[in-house]
This record gives sequence, structure tokens and C-alpha cells, in this order.
Amino acid sequence: MNKQTKQLAEQAGFVLDELPDSVLQPLETFADLLQAANTREVIALCANTINNNLNEQKQKTKRRWDIIEAIVIILLLIVWGAWWYIRLHT
Repeated sequence: MNKQTKQLAEQAGFVLDELPDSVLQPLETFADLLQAANTREVIALCANTINNNLNEQKQKTKRRWDIIEAIVIILLLIVWGAWWYIRLHT
């Protein structure tokens, strides 16, 4: 059990020095497992947040390219229509 866990336990009113080893050892193991689980949970949450941000960025970039592509197609259709109009009327 690390210092921070011991301090938190003592602040909560537990007197760890008075506990026998048969009780203290499983508590220490449990505290270590709980801390490791919390660490994994925080890491997983950070990874999910990073992935979500990257996906949002990719979607924004894709939307921009889709808009640019639509504008280019519209401009090409206008130019093509103007070319045909000029060709037919000259």
C-alpha cells in the first residue's frame, strides 16, 4: 500500500498499525488492485477521448473536402453549360 493510500485510510479513521497482518495484507492487496484498476480506467478514458477527438477531426476534414468537391463540380457544370450555350448560339 503506498503512502497516499495509507494517508487516505488514516484520514477516513482507520488505524492501520493496530490491524493484524492477516487483515492488513488482504487490504493492501485490495487497495493495490483497486488503484491499478482505477489507473487502467483512467488510461482507457483518456484513450477513448483522444480517439473521439481524432475521429471528429477526421470527420471535419472529410466534410470540408466534400464541400470543396461539390463546389468544384458545380463550377465545372456551370463552365460546361456556358461552353455549350456559347457553342450552340454562335
